[in-house]
Amino acid sequence: MNQFSPLRKPSRLSGPEKSAILFLCLGEERGGQLMQRLDVGEIRKITRAISAMGEVQAEVVEEVMREFGEKMSSYGGITGSVEAARGLLKGFLPEERVAEILGEIEGGSSGDLWGDLSDLDDKVLAEVLRKEHNQTVAVILSRIRADAAAKVLPLLGQERAADLVERMVAMEELPDAALRSIEESLRHEVRGKAGRNAGADTEKQLVKVFNKLDAKVFEGLSRELEKKIPERFRSLKQKMFVFGDLIELKPAPLAKVMREVTGKSLPMALRGADKDLREHFLASLPARSRDMLEDEMRGMGPVRSRDVKQAQVELVEAALRLASDGEIELPSSDEEEMID
Repeated sequence: MNQFSPLRKPSRLSGPEKSAILFLCLGEERGGQLMQRLDVGEIRKITRAISAMGEVQAEVVEEVMREFGEKMSSYGGITGSVEAARGLLKGFLPEERVAEILGEIEGGSSGDLWGDLSDLDDKVLAEVLRKEHNQTVAVILSRIRADAAAKVLPLLGQERAADLVERMVAMEELPDAALRSIEESLRHEVRGKAGRNAGADTEKQLVKVFNKLDAKVFEGLSRELEKKIPERFRSLKQKMFVFGDLIELKPAPLAKVMREVTGKSLPMALRGADKDLREHFLASLPARSRDMLEDEMRGMGPVRSRDVKQAQVELVEAALRLASDGEIELPSSDEEEMID
């Protein structure tokens, strides 16, 4: 007896569920051939849908396959199950990969190892990292989200943090076998939070991490890195764009940046800004908008420093996003040689 309720409402089906119905209708051989053309993320989503959907009524199949109505109506009802998913996957994946994918699904994994690690509580993540060799930790920090890396790095101690950054700077492309070994080890450590994701460029990742670090933490870390890897660290600092750099923007692009954030982010960010930077922001606004912003700042009362930092990060990220889209041009921090 099937343990799932029959699937009856085609209007509520997700994309992966509709795709799962298609693959079940195609059968193992043809479905397996088609699935080979998909990436791993798409395979996981469809496999999860097949494993969970249970019985699908014929009228639902016909609705999903309406453009193939005559061909699909001959199939009648179909049934999705773990075994059905296993049969499709075995057509083009090794047995161990099939077992791994289905094991993750049955165990509740999201299929995104680095995303799952990034979502861990920072103290829990720090405990996981403390058990690992520094080179392994450097690999992990280069692949998890920058905000997660910025939270956990100070918890590992200033001396170890400096060593980790030094290793990240010197890191070369990791062989696939070594990366798979790290991933497998982490899957056992955080079972149910496993998967795979492409790594970010190390320098870009470090710049994002530095931008999100608390100012005092970054100052202490900077002192250590300036001793250990002065040239590479200066190069990294030149690539950074921080909240204070917004003072270099002209009124028009700065106004665009301000329009990118919503709610209390702008007044919150300016509450923690120094006087010159705050005045630069206000001077970039029309008189009416400036007065409203000043009133909002005065009415906020005491604010937490971490809320101010987060609001300032939102503005920096908005500026970087606009620059990436070609909407504004950011000031260059590179020191250019002057020619007489």
